[in-house]
This record gives sequence, C-alpha cells and structure tokens, in this order.
Amino acid sequence: MPRLSRLFAAVAAATLVLSGTAHAQDDPLVVITTPTTHAGAEVGVPLLITGSSLSPTPGTITATELTFDGGATWVTTERLRVLDGFRTDWRYAYTPDVAGDVTVAGRAVTSSGVGTTGAATTVHVGGTTVPQPVHCEIRCEFSTPYAAVVDDPDVLPVEVGVRTRFDRPGHVLGASLLRGAYRGPISLRLWSDAGVLLAERPWDHPGRMAEIDFPTPVPVEPGRDYVISYYTPHGGYATSENYFTGTLTHAPFTAPHDGTHGAGVYRYGGGFPTDSWHDSTYWVQPEFRG
Repeated sequence: MPRLSRLFAAVAAATLVLSGTAHAQDDPLVVITTPTTHAGAEVGVPLLITGSSLSPTPGTITATELTFDGGATWVTTERLRVLDGFRTDWRYAYTPDVAGDVTVAGRAVTSSGVGTTGAATTVHVGGTTVPQPVHCEIRCEFSTPYAAVVDDPDVLPVEVGVRTRFDRPGHVLGASLLRGAYRGPISLRLWSDAGVLLAERPWDHPGRMAEIDFPTPVPVEPGRDYVISYYTPHGGYATSENYFTGTLTHAPFTAPHDGTHGAGVYRYGGGFPTDSWHDSTYWVQPEFRG
C-alpha cells in the first residue's frame, strides 16, 4: 500500500527488529501495536486491537489469537495482510461490557501448534488513560494500521478528515496525507469539537503524498476532540472503508469511535466535517509535538 516515506521507514525498522527477535527465539512473536498499554476505553464502545505476528519460518502462521481472560479463552483476529511470509498484520474489534482493567495478550497459531503468549497490554475500561512515555518533543505522527486503499472516483467538492484527541497537552503541527487521483490545490484545516476553525494551510503540490504544516503550531488540550481535515474542490481522495470500526489509540493519539460511527468524517461542499460513511478513513494523519 502506498504510504508516507516516514511510515515506510518506521515499519521497515520495526519489522527488522521484531523479526530478529523472533528468529532468536525460534518461536512466533506477537506484538500488540494498538491500543497503547494503559489506554482508556469505554463500556459498550468497540476498541480496535491491532498488531503483527512474526515467524522465523515463512508461511507457517495460520492465525493469530487474543485472550482477554488470562488464557482461559481465545478469539481469532482478522488477517489484514502477509508480508514476505514472515509477518502477518491483524486486527480485532473488542467491545468491553463491564468497567475495570482488561489485560489482552496474543499468540500465533502455526502449522505445528500454538506459539508462546506475547507481551500483554492493559486497558482501563471506564477509567482514564494513563499517558505513557513517548518521544514527541520534536514530532509524532499518528501511524495507523494497514488497509487496502481505494482512489475514490467522486469529483464533488468535499472536506475529508479524522476526529482525534490527545492524551497530553501539546501542539498540532499539521498532518501527513495520502492523496487520491486529484492532485490540484487543497487546504488543510484544524477544527475544535464545536466546529471553530483553528488553523488553515493552503497546499498546491502534485504529489500523492503530502506533509503539510500549519503556519504556526496550534495548542491542543488533552481529552478534547479535534478534527483535522482537508478540502478538495474536485474530490479524488484516497479512502478505505470499514477501517475505524472501533476506537484506535496509539499514544499520544486517539481516533475515537462514538458507539455508532468511526472517526473518519466528511462534508460535501467543505466546512466542518461531521458525516460518516462506512467507518472510512481518508488517510489524514495528524502530527503532534508535546
């Protein structure tokens, strides 16, 4: 899937490190990417568990399973893609039904059996997020999981973006975009949860990938929703449906699910986007410093 060069580099580096660990252990390795441990979750609202399973032997991973009760029971994840036979990316939408801490761990299933249970992640259901150390002193990008991308043939003027919140105070610097067939002028915008326009930056470059900074970093508060979006006067955006099927948390970012709709939003004609279509993502990835 075409992605921003920085994301390619990060994924490649992580794959090398994790694959090396798996080879050293000679056992499949399961890594949970989201949610970040000690993230908050809401009762009755789906939460996306995503990650990767890696094997020292290509083609041996047949499934990845998760447990939410210490291994008493296991559920099978949805496979997203397989890279070179060694790495399988997956996801699972988990809807907690009671408040309290939940610990999730994973294991890979291979042609010869099940692997060792991987490192666990704890989620605070009905509680508050406990911010974890992240290196955002210069810049952090909301790196989101893989999905197949479609260049939507829509040619109407539209605003597309993502609702997001942050677990700590800081500044939104701008966003990275994956664009569709339309490569003309666009405008990147940041909105408050009430629809107040906080920042805007016109952009005119024909590349498929764009990294756009606002003229001045915009201060944001933890726990509040913001929308970062771009206006395209002739449609032609990149999208993936059935993507934000739950809350997606990777510190310091959260793309919240409201219990009915995912975080991807749009508005025909432009302006503050609040409509949702099939839990789509439009590949708008905010960048943060804090």
